[in-house]
Amino acid sequence: MTSRPKLLIIGPTPPPYHGVAVAIRSLLDSKLTESFDVSHLDLADRRGIGHVNNPDWHDVVLFVRQWLRLWRLLLTRRPQVVYLVLSQTTLGLIRDSLLIWPAVLTGAKIVAHLHGGALRDWYESSWAPIRLYARAVLGTVSRMIVLGETFRGLFAGLIPGERIVVVPNGVELSREEPRREPPNGTRPWRILHLNTLNRMKGTLVLLAALPTVLRHRRDVAFVFAGSWSHQLHRQTAEWYIGQHRLEPYITFVGEVTGLTKDAVLQSSDIFVFPGIQQEGQPMVVLEAMAAGLPIIYTNQGCLRETVVNGECGVEAHTNDPYDLALRICALLDHAEDQRQFGANARRRCELHFSKDRHIERMIQTFQEVLADTSPDRRPFLSASQPR
Repeated sequence: MTSRPKLLIIGPTPPPYHGVAVAIRSLLDSKLTESFDVSHLDLADRRGIGHVNNPDWHDVVLFVRQWLRLWRLLLTRRPQVVYLVLSQTTLGLIRDSLLIWPAVLTGAKIVAHLHGGALRDWYESSWAPIRLYARAVLGTVSRMIVLGETFRGLFAGLIPGERIVVVPNGVELSREEPRREPPNGTRPWRILHLNTLNRMKGTLVLLAALPTVLRHRRDVAFVFAGSWSHQLHRQTAEWYIGQHRLEPYITFVGEVTGLTKDAVLQSSDIFVFPGIQQEGQPMVVLEAMAAGLPIIYTNQGCLRETVVNGECGVEAHTNDPYDLALRICALLDHAEDQRQFGANARRRCELHFSKDRHIERMIQTFQEVLADTSPDRRPFLSASQPR
């Protein structure tokens, strides 16, 4: 019997719940384990969402323990492939490099996964020594996974094009296609914002859009699902809600997972993702598409190629509460568009963004890396690389 190739997955798992942690959990709970002998180095900080991407001394101690465990896994398990999600900050890249170099020294091939779209901006704004170090780290990567075609250009001059592969995210799909009835006067229209709640995710932009929506119609209920990551953002939201007397139209349900999340999605009519930061391909958007919801979104990350304006939803201007309100009102006034966008979103998710399809692409990528006999993993230096 042929033994399975060994794969080490490095990354956090929930809790706390955020895109990368959910994606890692999805990999570990998939048929990937049938094709590979999988081990896992968990990078989670269980203190809560407020500590994600907010390093302190606790993180330093935690990382030292994780780094020592990495060496034990590399020396005892001897994985042929090591997979990790790539950071897009200076501290994050340094941390990632300390995970990558030991794997390279022990002979493993590196598969890195970019879950966002801010890498190019970070790279071009960094000091020359940091850019040089980043090119050295990226030069060790056998495959760089990106979430959409939009992101291929992020690595121009940094990684050869043949090492870049597009693998969109994927979510579980219910066997039966979602069915929902419009309110017909029996209840308000439910508009859902499901995410980590903060300014960067557009939570405050959506709140600022509410007074304009309410001047147009009052048969609406806005549901905010998720945990606040910044206390100041929460206080700002509470002040704004009180000032504009929005309490009757808003419900905060906190973090939702599993069947509770499914119920929140199924009971909603419109999904709003008004992010203002550079995104990747948010899992919550795909979950909303899988639930058959029309999507209102901003052009962040690869959302434009994921949702498609006029097919599965409508695109709103970034950080523009008035335009966002107009998009919400337009969908509220055209129930048939809601229905058609929601049906299209479900079909598009079935075709391109199912978990099964995602896992198949990941397995194929790992197998291609194992079959690649090219020894050249030196930093890629292009004559036209940016300075």
